[in-house]
Amino acid sequence: MVRDRLHVVMLPFSAFGHMIPFFQLSIALAKAGVHVSYVSTPRNIQRLPKIPPNLATFIDLVGFPLPTLQNGVLTEGSEATTDFPQEKLNQLPDWIIIDFFPHWAVEIAQDHNIRLVFFTVMSAATSVFLGKPPGFLFLSDQTPAWRSPESLTKPPEWVSFPSSVGWREYEAPFVLSGLYADGVSGMSDAARLTKVLRSCNAFAIRSCKEFEGEYLNLHEKLMAKPVISVGWGSVIETLQFGHSLVVLPLVYDQSLNASLLVDKHLAVEVERGKDGSFNRDGIANALRLAMVSDEGEAFRVRAREASAIFGDENLHQQHYIGQFVEYLKHGSHNIE
Repeated sequence: MVRDRLHVVMLPFSAFGHMIPFFQLSIALAKAGVHVSYVSTPRNIQRLPKIPPNLATFIDLVGFPLPTLQNGVLTEGSEATTDFPQEKLNQLPDWIIIDFFPHWAVEIAQDHNIRLVFFTVMSAATSVFLGKPPGFLFLSDQTPAWRSPESLTKPPEWVSFPSSVGWREYEAPFVLSGLYADGVSGMSDAARLTKVLRSCNAFAIRSCKEFEGEYLNLHEKLMAKPVISVGWGSVIETLQFGHSLVVLPLVYDQSLNASLLVDKHLAVEVERGKDGSFNRDGIANALRLAMVSDEGEAFRVRAREASAIFGDENLHQQHYIGQFVEYLKHGSHNIE
């Protein structure tokens, strides 16, 4: 049965670095005529930007109240799931677009024969770095694929082209423990991500071939599943103005993004000590190089060239979102 309107459900992780990209993708899909149900907690729904009036009929913001738990993890006053309207539960979507955190949606999708897309807010370079099938972040016996902090400081063996994408020595121990440490639920982030990666039908990623073509091609080759660009992120939003960047990565995948930008000659990174420390002289030197010095002219030229790509709304909305919608409709995809 073919529906008049494609319907997808968005399930982002409850952090603004994830909710906002999912909201932005919802807006882009709505512009393409896709009906979106964006699911989050009521307070998070209230914190989202306003939906443009002309798209209001395409996007439903679904507040999903959380139950009160006796262990105190959720504070008193959280609403029970029984308050969630049954008629909403009975409307099966065509797709669920999922973040890495709500791994439980995998079983829901399988039980109801709903196809699953993993939408990652990370760059293609980061996605390639984190692992490959069949175990992704684990070996076949569930041993962590990344055995030591040192293993995170250089590109993995499957990256055959020149790359300096990796975590710094002072960051790697925290990244390793963050990936594999069990949370309150008894499940690590690495386990959640691996479960979603194994189960999804396709990957949607905030990038474009003009920026990360080599990583996107490698990612699709490694995954043996469609990897579909949807053409924006905080980095791209900045580069659309044609300014070279000064980067000072602090947490999570920021270091990998910084290395990628430096490799692309689009950014200058603030110099830091082996322990991650930095000072005002390092910041001043990076700003000077990126903005005014003759030595930094190559960065400024490259940024101006990049702005023609990143500022092209037609490329990102019509081409990249357009091909993503075509995949959602027909289930086939070719990287162009």
